[in-house]
Amino acid sequence: MVDTRERIRAAALKLFVEQGYRQTSIAAIEAASGLAPRTGGFYRHYSSKDQLAAEICELQIIETSADLGFGGVLPLGDTRAELVLIAKGYAKAFDRQAPLEALIAEVRHLPEIRELEGRVDVELTELLTGWLKGKSYAAALDEAGLTVLMLTVFGGWIFFLAKRGSPAGPPGLDDQFVLDQWADFWSGVLDA
Repeated sequence: MVDTRERIRAAALKLFVEQGYRQTSIAAIEAASGLAPRTGGFYRHYSSKDQLAAEICELQIIETSADLGFGGVLPLGDTRAELVLIAKGYAKAFDRQAPLEALIAEVRHLPEIRELEGRVDVELTELLTGWLKGKSYAAALDEAGLTVLMLTVFGGWIFFLAKRGSPAGPPGLDDQFVLDQWADFWSGVLDA
């Protein structure tokens, strides 16, 4: 049986996506989750709609290295294979988050979300810069240099993912072609 918090989260997520975060009232969330509206049922589980949004983001939107599929897996011993693993993790995250784009944009300003994103960004930065430390190209770089390298290596792939399918995106390039070109280039650079 689904517990009440889970029912509230599921109902809220659906309403947030359909109506928008700001337009969704707590009474509507209560009704959609099977609670009697305006009787305080929501507040027995959440102190505010912001707290609920933060929990939804933590469970379903914010992507950790484990969610991306490469936490605890790297290194594999093959730079190109490692790049492909990381890139595919990000591609899956973009696909999972596509239906939630408007919601993400609407709640990103909440302090709880910014703090959560900050923690995850630190975790991913540490993981990816730590991985880069083992590559020949990065041997002489300090922490700032490793961070810039990490942003440079993965920034192009993430930019491509963000723009694919949009009118401003690169026309006629499929994911596999871009992934192959990107992984070939960066594995050559990193292993040089």
